[in-house]
Amino acid sequence: MPGYIMAWDFGTSSVKATICTVKGELVSSAIAGYELYHPQPDWAEQNPKEWWAATTKSSKEALRAAKIKPDDVEAISISAQMAGLVPVDKNGEPLRPAIIWLDSRAHDQARKLAGNILSMLITFVRITGGAPGPKDVISKIVWLRENEPHVFEKAYKLLDAKDYLIYRCTGEYVTSWDCASVTWMFDSRKGRMRWSESICRKAGIPMEKLCDTVPSPTVVGELTAEAAKDLGLKKGTQVVCGCGDIPAATVGSGAVRENQVHAYIGTSSWVVAPVTKRKLSISYYIGSICSADPTKYILVAEQECSGVCYQWLKNNLGYRYMVEAEKEGVDVYNVMDRIAAEAEPGSRKLIFTPWMFGERCPLNDHTVRGGFINLSLIHEDKHVLRAILEGVAYHIKWMLEGVQKLIGQVPSINLIGGGAQSDVWCQILADITGKKIRQMKDPIEAGSRGAALTAAVGLGYYKSFDELEKVVPVRKEFEPNPENKEIYDELYPKFKLIYKKLKKMYRELNE
Repeated sequence: MPGYIMAWDFGTSSVKATICTVKGELVSSAIAGYELYHPQPDWAEQNPKEWWAATTKSSKEALRAAKIKPDDVEAISISAQMAGLVPVDKNGEPLRPAIIWLDSRAHDQARKLAGNILSMLITFVRITGGAPGPKDVISKIVWLRENEPHVFEKAYKLLDAKDYLIYRCTGEYVTSWDCASVTWMFDSRKGRMRWSESICRKAGIPMEKLCDTVPSPTVVGELTAEAAKDLGLKKGTQVVCGCGDIPAATVGSGAVRENQVHAYIGTSSWVVAPVTKRKLSISYYIGSICSADPTKYILVAEQECSGVCYQWLKNNLGYRYMVEAEKEGVDVYNVMDRIAAEAEPGSRKLIFTPWMFGERCPLNDHTVRGGFINLSLIHEDKHVLRAILEGVAYHIKWMLEGVQKLIGQVPSINLIGGGAQSDVWCQILADITGKKIRQMKDPIEAGSRGAALTAAVGLGYYKSFDELEKVVPVRKEFEPNPENKEIYDELYPKFKLIYKKLKKMYRELNE
């Protein structure tokens, strides 16, 4: 009988350890959190040792909840936040806090790397399939070299979040093709799949400071005695390289065949489609990165803030909703959704822009910020709540436009993430995009499921990733309501126009 897989879904605020079968079925899970630090404007950092402490805590709890023995766990696989930087010394000790994906301090470095040199920009696109921005790893490494040279010189390896966890498990320095490709230092052309010597040389980054690269389903090592003790698992348990959060979610969404689309609503959002050839839209800031499936790429359009906007309102203005939820014994977001559903579609023409910490696609502007447009005394809290849900959906539609220009029209979207648990949000997204929304079963577990299924492919339980399309079940489908089309067709162009009208002001306020 096949054993179980322990999958780690390693996010921005917490890690979830999940025990899964090789079919991606969830047996148990446990969550442990860690802090996010903002020591300066545009900075976002975390402590890697807090990552490991949370990982060990959640892993032991998930194992206990599953009521299985450590020997029953066949492998560990990881889904993790991408585009981070963890410089470590020769003993694997972090030399400074991790600079995570949300950090945009390196905008000057990104501009110097590509923005002002057309020939260099063309080189990036030709070799890597995209070009760096201020939140990308190559820009962060150059920032480190220029601003903390003592750390840069002492750094033995420059790791991403997942790479650090793999090192803590196995003592090996290795990363997956997908995580390497989002550094924009990786030659992701078919038949190459290696660090680009020319880009690293021009950026002043010694290649010996970078990890070895392998496909996501690769077994990269075994648990050391120390790691096994920390995690409550058996020494020698296989460790699969796994993948970044977006590629893992792609696998876990079930939209694994070419040109199938899934969308994710969590802290951030994205729209993703697997493709067999790299595709790029400079005007929409959409690019292709390597997939967990070594035979494909994934076309990615990413939104920096989505579900976190709803969370922000809950944390700062939602005391009444929390009290009501406690009285009813339900989740606070259920209360917020119920109130939002009372508002008419369009929220009485109140528009929310969810750009609360800069944006990537299709704006690529670290100075842009969120806000409510057209707020008046006629609006109630139900309109404010619904406007947030609609604002995120407008932005997802904007990203989807760019994706469809590259792959053609799609009939449906597989929806995953915490936001996919909201029937109200699913229907709003269907109405605004005009697409059938397929709410996947256990949508919040897509990352864990994707990591587990990636390991199952690597361990030989499936011949290809395409087989996984039928493994992930659909919970419910939402068809667009034609009665709401008129109001959303009116407001959507105005949503896009807001950025054009205000981008100069955003720059003046936040540069």
